[in-house]
Amino acid sequence: MLHLEGLRKRVIKYYFIMIIITVALFEGLFMFYLQNYYYNSAKQSLISQANYTTDIYDGIGMESTSFENKVSNIFEKGKVNSNTNFSIEFIDKNKNVILDKYGIKTNEKYEYEDVNKALKGSSDLAPYAYNIVGTNEHVMSISVPLKVNNQIEGVVRYSLSLRNIDNTIIKLVFFFIVAGVIILLIAFLLSLRFAESLIKPLKNLKQFANELAQGNYNIKLKKEQLHDDEIADLVQTFEHMAVEIDKSRKLKEEFISSVSHELRTPLTSIKGWSETLAYEGIGKEELDLGLGIIQDETERMISLVEDLLDFSRLSSDRIRLQIDMVDVTKLAKGVVTQLAVKANEKNITLLTEFKTEEILDIQGDKNRLRQVLINLVQNAIKFTAEGGYVVVVVSQGEEFTTFTVTDNGVGINKENLTKVLDKFFQEDFNKSGSGLGLAISNEIVKLHGGKMIIDSEKGVGTNITFTLKNKIIESI
Repeated sequence: MLHLEGLRKRVIKYYFIMIIITVALFEGLFMFYLQNYYYNSAKQSLISQANYTTDIYDGIGMESTSFENKVSNIFEKGKVNSNTNFSIEFIDKNKNVILDKYGIKTNEKYEYEDVNKALKGSSDLAPYAYNIVGTNEHVMSISVPLKVNNQIEGVVRYSLSLRNIDNTIIKLVFFFIVAGVIILLIAFLLSLRFAESLIKPLKNLKQFANELAQGNYNIKLKKEQLHDDEIADLVQTFEHMAVEIDKSRKLKEEFISSVSHELRTPLTSIKGWSETLAYEGIGKEELDLGLGIIQDETERMISLVEDLLDFSRLSSDRIRLQIDMVDVTKLAKGVVTQLAVKANEKNITLLTEFKTEEILDIQGDKNRLRQVLINLVQNAIKFTAEGGYVVVVVSQGEEFTTFTVTDNGVGINKENLTKVLDKFFQEDFNKSGSGLGLAISNEIVKLHGGKMIIDSEKGVGTNITFTLKNKIIESI
């Protein structure tokens, strides 16, 4: 059953209206042209006949002969066109018909408008069409004066029945009306097909969206039903969106699992040691050990919460930089000194190298840049085996200052290099961490007008380079 509602109804309605208007205008103009063409042809024929007759009358040259004799002379010499399509009457000044096309004197008196105008010498002698009173026959006639020495002696009148012309025009009009109806029918069928070509992929897209709403992110649309147009682009956008949502969902699930683990582990330690420390008779050595573990696990939880808060601020664009002059050399050395103890615990060599002899202060948020560098060095230490090395290399140009943290750790798989800066991404979920550190660091570097580049090979090591603009603002 054909359902005409919604978008289908609107498409067919406006498409059909456009076709109707186009066909109506075309047929109207064509009918107007058709009628003018046939009527103008009839007018030209009448004018041609009338001019021919007046030329013959002017050539007779018998000034003393009566009007009736001159007309009879014309008939006798066969100089009147015998075309049966035309009626011809010679009319004297009293409006009496002297002779008709058969050479018969009828003595009929004509009171036609064209005859009256011709006898009065009017300049408006063009053919005109009218209906004969009584018979209602549609005719076209022209009357022109016959003169000698500029004196009107009578009138010659040519008339033509328009019945055959009107019948021809009616037949052609009927033909074009039928053709117009056929065109409209074809247009209607095409509009249905056109509407269906729009609605079918949109229906599939609606079903696709419903599946997405229900959590099915693996559904695919049938590409053979699509054309190379905006709807196909929209479908591809939806499919890409579904893939990205699925990725984000999986990352968030992994993130929740990781954060749950990260929170549960220190909480378990804190709870266990707090219960242990509550026992009477606990020794000082065991007390110091327990308090140290509680302190470490508390700092670990605080670090995790800080990452979550930073992520929230970055997501809502609420993070703001406190711009000041930053001593780059002091910053790098300070971070390396701070993390030296952690590096020594794994027997990792932690060094600082300066490629530029004189490194000037830059504009930036000292605390945020310290956060970035600490995060990168901590990650390098975490993923580097005992006996490895981590090097912080600093260089400076006229416009940018560059930091590179290099290690010979486990490295990153090639397919994950483009993902490690994504929020919640962790290549190894067995390692502690929220998966937000690199994403937050990358956003902080961007806020400083720089960019972060990661180069790594699995089993060989990782180089993370980030550049900072020396001057974020012109004056400070």
